[in-house]
Amino acid sequence: MQLKELSRLRQAVVFGATAILAVGVVGCSSSDDSAGSDSGATSAASSQTRTFEAQNGAIEIPSEPQSIVACGYAVLPLIQAKANLSAVCEWTREIDNMDAETKAAYDALPKVAQDADISTLDYEGVSAADPDLIIMGVPARAQSMVDMGKLQSLAPVVFLGPKAPGEWRTLGEQFADAAAVSDNYGEFKQQYDDRAAQIAAKYKDSLGTLTFGGVCDSCAGDPGEFYREFASSFTTNLFDDLGFQFPGQPADPADVHGEFVSTEQIAASLGNVNVIVYGVGPDGKVSPELQALMDSPLWKSLPAVQAGNLVPVQHALAATYQTALLALDSIDEGLSKLPANKQ
Repeated sequence: MQLKELSRLRQAVVFGATAILAVGVVGCSSSDDSAGSDSGATSAASSQTRTFEAQNGAIEIPSEPQSIVACGYAVLPLIQAKANLSAVCEWTREIDNMDAETKAAYDALPKVAQDADISTLDYEGVSAADPDLIIMGVPARAQSMVDMGKLQSLAPVVFLGPKAPGEWRTLGEQFADAAAVSDNYGEFKQQYDDRAAQIAAKYKDSLGTLTFGGVCDSCAGDPGEFYREFASSFTTNLFDDLGFQFPGQPADPADVHGEFVSTEQIAASLGNVNVIVYGVGPDGKVSPELQALMDSPLWKSLPAVQAGNLVPVQHALAATYQTALLALDSIDEGLSKLPANKQ
């Protein structure tokens, strides 16, 4: 999977594939009176509203939405929290992270846009989902790619987009709040917090003084470029709770967490860090783009590479507590193999 907007918009921060989710709930009864009662209860729940503070303002939304259109980073958290979803944009980046139940729920939902490409949003598909709430989990910088007028004519639209990938932690709670499933969200948060604390303590002495830098394995740029990750970027955000140092920032602060860099400038960008982290597939294989970079003599001459200080991260695009646990296991394994832990 490649993050297409990164290629098309260059430095734009694009995280979310749009996604639309809704699950119809139909009551079965042996009497017409009971069926009418179920229908009336659903209608009443949908008609009651509350004010929700979103990035696009104070929005009046259903208190208990019955048909949600969710986009981007909202897709997987709301599936996991069993929100009332009717269609989704693709979220293929985490298919390999999903358990069987989650994958089945994801597969059953109609898809209305490609992963990481909100410009492909099918507005007729959104309309067919008959939403009473639309949750956009894509960044504000991508909002211009969406016809907000069309969406707002279909249902209230809540925009909750990350400025950096690591914000999935707080946004997940907001997605669940908007969808009225907060009680079902965060089941794995404590387990995640405990695992992160364990890893942080395990490597504090051996790695705490080292500096880290990241490379995105799925960010497609122009030929002869790579995507340099700083703190809280696509891969590096999974280290946010581990206490490691990821110094530096993009040349353009608006790029927040990473930037495209010419391969010729790789020494200036990564030559001063002790450890380099990067994403790999679930099978441990690197992407063709990353392999091309690693085959470069300039990559091989980096001090971190020559020292063997490389940490491949499986499940590097995880963006929920449940799936991030898989990434933490991979990070733990990679850190344990660094030379500093073999002395």
